[in-house]
Amino acid sequence: MRVLARSGPRALPFAAALLLPALAAAQPQPARTTASDRVSAAVTIYNQNMGLVREVREFEVPAGAAELAYEDVTAQIRPETVHFKDLSSGQAIRVLEQNYRYDILAPTSLIQRYLGETVTLVHVVPGTGEVRRREATLLSIGDVTGTTYGGGYGIGTAAYSNPWEYVYDFGGEVSFGGDWRIIVPSEVPAGFVSRPTLFWNIEAPAAGRHRVEASYLTNGMNWKADYVLVLAGDGARGDLTGWVTLTNDAGITFDDAQLKLVAGDVNVAPPAGSSFRMARPMMMMAAMDSAASAPGFVEEGMFEYHLYTLGRPTDLRDREQKQIELLSGSGIPVERHYRLYSQPYWYVSQVSGIQENLHPDVWLEFVNAETVGLGVPLPAGTVRVYETEAGRAGGRQFLGEDSIRHTAREERVKVRTGSAFDIVVDRRQTDYDVIGSEAVSTEWELKLRNRKTTPVTVEVREPTSGDWEIVSSSLPYVKESSREVRFDVVLPPDREVVLTYRIRVEYY
Repeated sequence: MRVLARSGPRALPFAAALLLPALAAAQPQPARTTASDRVSAAVTIYNQNMGLVREVREFEVPAGAAELAYEDVTAQIRPETVHFKDLSSGQAIRVLEQNYRYDILAPTSLIQRYLGETVTLVHVVPGTGEVRRREATLLSIGDVTGTTYGGGYGIGTAAYSNPWEYVYDFGGEVSFGGDWRIIVPSEVPAGFVSRPTLFWNIEAPAAGRHRVEASYLTNGMNWKADYVLVLAGDGARGDLTGWVTLTNDAGITFDDAQLKLVAGDVNVAPPAGSSFRMARPMMMMAAMDSAASAPGFVEEGMFEYHLYTLGRPTDLRDREQKQIELLSGSGIPVERHYRLYSQPYWYVSQVSGIQENLHPDVWLEFVNAETVGLGVPLPAGTVRVYETEAGRAGGRQFLGEDSIRHTAREERVKVRTGSAFDIVVDRRQTDYDVIGSEAVSTEWELKLRNRKTTPVTVEVREPTSGDWEIVSSSLPYVKESSREVRFDVVLPPDREVVLTYRIRVEYY
């Protein structure tokens, strides 16, 4: 016997539609406000998968005590953060109680209510169109998966199950599989909503139209900074453009919203008795929003953070990725540094063999200065470096990328692009002596070769440990810190320079 429900989305909405008029007649309907009542919206996005929504709506309310359904909130709202304010003149609405309902009316969530109950199965015979109906007890709907609502805090889920896994009892015969659709009994259980909704028990002094402001925190909104640094000529100068990439996975669209971004590490406490969970990423569409001909971001200090306000309204569509220009600077002086790092444990250990064909890291540095069109706090993000030169085939080439942290104005930005191909280093330990039980003396030799046609300086940065001193050295050195010594080795074109030094380390 083939007995299984056909895909629920075709059957359940049809059955539910037949029952909604009866449900509406049986239950009093609350007053409602939707996004169509929205007068204005402002969204502040933090770079921690969190946003602050503040919107103003105008709508009618009845006199006295009533229930108000505040619809079109984000699917990842944190309901405990809601703040309500009546902006109308005269006596204000009072909110006596708030309930957040997230049990979405969907095929799986509806059919879950009828486990162990009798349902009607309908099958249309292919070819003949004959309609067959059978009653059965629904025993199981198999595995249920779902997407979490409520800001990733586990408040609720939109469930899905595979109707081909449903198990039925046909009067003592247990079976599954088949081509059926389900019709549930003639009542939809109370408590379902079409989308996450705030229900407020309100008290209004008189019937009329009120202007109300509501704000709340939500997960599912995020932004990050991306920078493009284009080097020109010999690489001594470059142009920097900063972009912000916004993602809206909060489950709702905000049209003509005032947009603000907060850069900084804002502390967010996890919910009591649970651990904080980031919202699961979704597939997003992409949009490019150029600020070349429209007002861009204005930066200002806010507490211990920085606030960037877009000087024009913008649309924040659900499941969309948007990019807006943040800043730009041109003719920025760029320094190039070659740095070779070793390992600190070498100085208390015996190392055998020769480490050959080592290449120093290439670092680019510039100052976030107002004189070159910058001078504003740079949010943490990724810097991608390109080179462009007139006459070169291809015009522009990618050189590398690196992450930077939040960088205050007039501070240095440091970007590691990769390693130097034409600078080669061989390193070996030439001596190792144990002095007593708490000290070692070790000697090193580094052969540095420059295969470029121009001279370079390589910073040999040797991390140390314990209580150390340089006993002897073939080249000058700088005590960079209590745990690092630096040798600046000048390499002429196509030449080899040998650095030797002895270091004594006492450890405890």
